[in-house]
Amino acid sequence: MSSTTTFTNPSQLLPLELVDKCIGSRIHIIMKNDKEIVGVLLGFDDYFSTSFHYTDQQLL
Repeated sequence: MSSTTTFTNPSQLLPLELVDKCIGSRIHIIMKNDKEIVGVLLGFDDYFSTSFHYTDQQLL
């Protein structure tokens, strides 16, 4: 009996899969209007509404 291990290449992840893997991690987002959001990603929904913990908002 042989076992097969499947590895996912991070460059082949879909964008939502990548964001899903970031849940619980500290992330840094730079918006188009130069607003920055830094915090721990708690989750997101189908409309990409996000939920953060300990968020800092900064303007450049």
